Amino acid sequence: MDQITPEVISLAEDLLAFKMYFAACFALLFFDFFLTLADEVECIWKGKKTTIFYLFIINRYCPMAFCIITLFAYASPFWTYEICNRFAIVEWLQTLLIVVPAEMVLLLRVFALTSRNKYLFAFLTSIIIVECVIVFYAMSIPGTNNALALPHVPIDSFHVCILFSDPKMDTAYLSTSIAYDCIVFAITIISTATQRSHTSILSTIRRDGTIYFCVILSGNVVWMALAINGRPGLKLLNAQYVSLHNL
Repeated sequence: MDQITPEVISLAEDLLAFKMYFAACFALLFFDFFLTLADEVECIWKGKKTTIFYLFIINRYCPMAFCIITLFAYASPFWTYEICNRFAIVEWLQTLLIVVPAEMVLLLRVFALTSRNKYLFAFLTSIIIVECVIVFYAMSIPGTNNALALPHVPIDSFHVCILFSDPKMDTAYLSTSIAYDCIVFAITIISTATQRSHTSILSTIRRDGTIYFCVILSGNVVWMALAINGRPGLKLLNAQYVSLHNL
């Protein structure tokens, strides 16, 4: 067992806060699921199986699946640091599988609001492609996608699996994601405000789009601030919040 120093105690406190924060996000996600399950069955499962349906299913159930896998990793005695270090890089792909489908839903909404503007569609699609390129490039850099190094101290705080990647790649990805959200938000507000027929649907899109933007933007900004300046145990504290609430 490693020596228990003030640094080890500080890291244990940070990781305990990380795990409690994740548990709270997990509870909120599943509370929302059961709260809206009846509406989901009525409006989604009984409707036509279009592209939006399949994007919804990915948005809805990928985060829940990743939640369960992560909780298993945090609780199972079989999930060791060595195993985590081997598979931590997959968290980059997890991010794409959660964020990109959500961005595609926004892309299709903007496409409809702008009367099928192909130039805006192509521009926004290129930003999503850039995000994917950043992620795959980050994954290809040798030695930069390891699990967070943990002391050999047998306490629950250190039973955790966190990808500790290159901060520059984290910043590049988050900057692109924030830019995408800002552009989509601006287009949504302008499009709904300049429509000649101000229907209740447009008002709802504008209202909900504003709320969604504020929630996701604030989450990404906090994620970036912690990734750049936070202590090792807190760098990815808000990553789970942003990923789980993209749906």
